[in-house]
Formats: sequence, C-alpha cells, structure tokens
Amino acid sequence: MTTERLPVALARLALALLLLVPVASPGAPKAPALEVETLSKERLSLTDYRGKLVLVNFWAPWCPPCRQEMPDLQAFHTKYEDTVVLGLAVNYRSKGNVTNMVDMMNITYPVAYATPEVADKFGSFRGLPQTFLISPEGRVVEEHAGLLPADRMEAYREQILGPTAGTAD
Repeated sequence: MTTERLPVALARLALALLLLVPVASPGAPKAPALEVETLSKERLSLTDYRGKLVLVNFWAPWCPPCRQEMPDLQAFHTKYEDTVVLGLAVNYRSKGNVTNMVDMMNITYPVAYATPEVADKFGSFRGLPQTFLISPEGRVVEEHAGLLPADRMEAYREQILGPTAGTAD
C-alpha cells in the first residue's frame, strides 16, 4: 500500500469501527435524579449504576401483568453483569403486600417503594407495568408500556448495548 492510500484506508477503518459501536442518542433525555430506599433499607441512586443498562420497572402487587413479568425481569437481572433491574412499587395498598410479593417471587434485584413524586420524575404514564430503559450514559433511551416480554428485553438490550455485550455466566 502506498503512503497516499494510507489516510483513505485509515478513514475507512475508522468509519467501519464507528458503525459497530452503539452510541446513545444525544437527543435522549437525561434520566431524572432519583434516590430511593430499597426494601432492605439500602439507599440507592440511579447514578450508582452509571456504566450499566438499567431497567426501571414501575409495578404494583395487585397488577397481574406486573406479576407475570417479574420472573423474566429476575432472569434478565441475573443473566448480565452490565445490566440492572430496579423495581419501583407504586400504588401499593400496604408495604407488606410489596415485601410479600418480592419474597414469593424470589426477587433479588433491588426493589423500592416509589412515592408519587418519584414516579412523577419519569413523567406521566398510564397503567402498569411501565419500564424505562436508562443507558450506561444515564439517558432515558426507551420507554415500554405494559408487560415487557423476555424477548423484548433482549432486543432492547442489543439495540442499546450492541450485539457483543456479554453475559454474567
């Protein structure tokens, strides 16, 4: 290769690499500042998970689709080291209902009681469950209303992190 073709080859290589690397949309809104206390009394913030994909899942114990998606959320949370599920319980009749549901479903991802003020930080949404996907850069890149099936979780993850992101196995 001549030295005249080297800059063109390098430019082509750089372009090819850029096309392979997923990039969060710069137009995506920044995730709201959020600090909650988990059921285990641990204080956490969304910024604690910077560098990871976070699924913020609003749910209620009385909501059948919420209960239906919990095993898939649990499996997804444990499958990937670079992905976190954060369950935020809303519209619960009692805190005991929340803890009972979490125990019954063997949930190990962080779960917190969400006040109306916490929910309002994500804007208005109708119905439950409601899931917001926060990029590793801290931006709300997707919003999913209703039941979130396992295959859709995987598709969102690949869309946001790319096909080469690894599992925890």
